[in-house]
Amino acid sequence: MKKIANDNTNSCEPLHEFWNRAGFILCTAGEADLRINNNFYHLVRGSVFIVTPLVQVHEINPSPDFERLSFGNELKVFYPLFKLIADTGIPLKVGQSPCWQLSPVEFLFVKSQYQRIEDKSGKIATSTSAEEQLILTNLINLICVETMLEVVSNHIGKFEVPIDSTRYSNVAYRFILALHENYRTQRSVSWYASQANMSTGHFSTIIREATGQSPSEWVSTVTTTYAKLILEQTDKSIKEIANELNFPEQFTFRKYFKRYAGMSPSDYRKQSR
Repeated sequence: MKKIANDNTNSCEPLHEFWNRAGFILCTAGEADLRINNNFYHLVRGSVFIVTPLVQVHEINPSPDFERLSFGNELKVFYPLFKLIADTGIPLKVGQSPCWQLSPVEFLFVKSQYQRIEDKSGKIATSTSAEEQLILTNLINLICVETMLEVVSNHIGKFEVPIDSTRYSNVAYRFILALHENYRTQRSVSWYASQANMSTGHFSTIIREATGQSPSEWVSTVTTTYAKLILEQTDKSIKEIANELNFPEQFTFRKYFKRYAGMSPSDYRKQSR
């Protein structure tokens, strides 16, 4: 699927709907324009867009008749898969070409997989057995991963990337994945550089070249975005959120949040609601 021209390149934060998520979205009717990683794409029936740690969705402008099926799930569900492919060119290929067009056969396969998920979700809703709910939840996770692997395996060979770009992308990919796992306890760029066996300076250069952002910008973005999600989705106090994110005190968290979000946590919560 080709990118579409668009002069509206004003930056904005990624949509929270896709934050800490992975998987893909299938367009089943209508159309939509998307801004992903600051490139624009046009979806029609049978189009999918992939969501991974290297894919940030900023905008969706759907037509009135736009319909979609979501195979999104928490990042932790896909961690084993993401770690498995971390040393391949797959993450960069998906990051550079996140939107694909499915064949009619693939389209029907994905719809049937979605129905399997819906059936099992219905059983979870009516089950009174914790053990059964656990098994069904894990089956849903496996179906999500299986479906994503099937779609990726049918399309990933179509895209080529330079070897040097792949090497740099792998470092960036591992960093972003590690950041999502460790942002609560590790917000030092030097710690992530040490995990990559690199000096902080060299590591920072590679991350900026591969992603367009410095490691410190990634750290503040991830930490602040997760804090926003907690403020939006829970009634936890500012002190409780500060403790959950391992800030030494709520004053430090307030100061950090205001620096990167442009307002206090309390003001953000009021505005979001």
